[in-house]
Amino acid sequence: MSAVNTPRIKGWCPGALRPMESGDGWVVRLRAHGGRLTQHQAAGIAAAAQAHGNGLIDLTGRANLQLRGVTPDSHGPLIADLRALGLIDADIAAETRRNIIVTPFARAKTDTLAAALATALASSNLILPAKFGFAVDTGAQRLLADTPADIRVERDTQGGLILRADGMATGAQVTARNAPQAAVALAAWFLSQGGAVGGRGRMAALIRRGIRPPMPRGPQP
Repeated sequence: MSAVNTPRIKGWCPGALRPMESGDGWVVRLRAHGGRLTQHQAAGIAAAAQAHGNGLIDLTGRANLQLRGVTPDSHGPLIADLRALGLIDADIAAETRRNIIVTPFARAKTDTLAAALATALASSNLILPAKFGFAVDTGAQRLLADTPADIRVERDTQGGLILRADGMATGAQVTARNAPQAAVALAAWFLSQGGAVGGRGRMAALIRRGIRPPMPRGPQP
């Protein structure tokens, strides 16, 4: 059995390339790019879930999809079908880094920003905890304040963009052009400060230890 097909212990955050064993087989979690699916992709996922799993699909709190009842034999064909739909990352590391939730009522600029962040994360070499995530919450109203995320791109009260570490009341002003790399740099800072121990760790927990990111204090979201 290849490393790709090895399920993780229950309690870890699963992915498509890194499934998790459950009571009804393997759970395969899909992270749609930008939180969006085309009609063709949605139909393809439903067909793949039926053909290679037990047909059950869960929607997670972070707007990901979980296909259930997958087996060691059916995992490979499932990934092939999902890859043909443009839903599979290059490898497990890239899949883990691309943990981005996007406001559901986004405009084109928000989708573009989320795509640029995904590209920046894919080209980085960060080894982030499986549950470490990013939020792009740049719509007309902030909607993801109660959704778990460690690094947030939001709008301030004047309509500008800010980058905020979860646990901080304020963020640093950024632009659409530099926000993706600034977010990657903030994630790298989190790792450099010992925020991840044994593959686990969250930004807010690091902030509670009194460690503050080297960012100028900016406006509140």
